[in-house]
Amino acid sequence: MDTGRDARSAKSLSRYALEQMVTLCSEGILLADAQDPDLKIVYANPAYEDLSGYSAEELRGGGWRLLQRDGEGQPELERLKAAVGRSESCHAIVADMRKDGTAWVSHVCVEPVFNGRGELKYFLCIQRPADIVGDSGSEPSTGVEVGMLQRELGRARQKIASLNRTDPATGLLRLEYFYELLNRDLGVARREERFVTVMLFEVVEFDAYRRTFGAKAAESCQRMIGAQVTRALRRAGDLCARFDDSTIVASAFGQQSEEVRQVAEQIAANVRRLGLHHPRAKSGRYVTINYAIVECAPGAVDDAEMLVRQGRGDLAEVAAPVEGERAASR
Repeated sequence: MDTGRDARSAKSLSRYALEQMVTLCSEGILLADAQDPDLKIVYANPAYEDLSGYSAEELRGGGWRLLQRDGEGQPELERLKAAVGRSESCHAIVADMRKDGTAWVSHVCVEPVFNGRGELKYFLCIQRPADIVGDSGSEPSTGVEVGMLQRELGRARQKIASLNRTDPATGLLRLEYFYELLNRDLGVARREERFVTVMLFEVVEFDAYRRTFGAKAAESCQRMIGAQVTRALRRAGDLCARFDDSTIVASAFGQQSEEVRQVAEQIAANVRRLGLHHPRAKSGRYVTINYAIVECAPGAVDDAEMLVRQGRGDLAEVAAPVEGERAASR
């Protein structure tokens, strides 16, 4: 192929003619900024808008969605990502996702685009439905398409299930899912004659912290404290969830209160060492936590919510001296 001649022919065309060719092309065309770490989209033609369901305005300035997706279990997508990372050309057939959440099998062609000085400027991506092309010009196997779409659907379902189980602000379990798992553990504990111990950790004077630094900082604070709790709970069966805006609840399967108390004290010490400034606290100048522990003997309680409510009451009694100090200082 005489690339030099092709380049000279392209230069002889007007910019308007080139724009018309790209606009009228039946294949989806994306242009991504190769010098941006997120590979932001700078152009999308109408065919790509139709294929993806996204408008050019929605795409422009955003990251390259296909390359942002998890490639686990998709060797073709992993190969495509690797080629882009090496600034190489690549052809692949991958499962892509439209704006409405439906999946489609796409034939993707990616080419690096260089300027006159040989510097990489863009990645040109051309996409079309895979069912109009195939090996040697034949249509690809329907079974291959179905298999790819089923794997994509499976990953989407797993992601949705994970989102339903996890609190987005802290990354901890949602309370409803925590109760579900704790009820299961209580049943197992009854059969195996094992203890289950519940811990509750409350940030001291957290309302004052939120008023001082705002909701985002408060969520970040709780997320860091949650990380200290989960790091200390090393057994596979231990659970940790967000109880409310200031409280984290955790459970330890098969451990009794004395053993768990040592863990809780270590968590409290680790939170103090974080050194999170709390200028309006009456109890000190840094964020601290109170904790309460409820030990459940085998078969003593079968209701997770009842067990946690008991711990919440104990925690309120622990916090009472701080409230008294605050009232006395007014």
